Amino acid sequence: MKSNSSRRDGRIRPSTQAKRGSLLSAMSSIACLIQAILQEIFDESAYQRFLDRKELQSSSQAYAMFSQENEQAKSRRPRCC
Repeated sequence: MKSNSSRRDGRIRPSTQAKRGSLLSAMSSIACLIQAILQEIFDESAYQRFLDRKELQSSSQAYAMFSQENEQAKSRRPRCC
């Protein structure tokens, strides 16, 4: 009977390593996508865009300005039904 040394010495086969690498890459991409979605949902991305547009550093005053601008924009939008 022929023994398979790659199984007995604990080394991972190259094809298995490639599969693990692509799986980790896919999981990383999914995690980044979920993070971006959550940032949009909780206005973190909007706040960052506000800071970039106004060229401000994150602070309580900057967040107060962002909140006020955001509320004004929401009040101007027409409501449905």
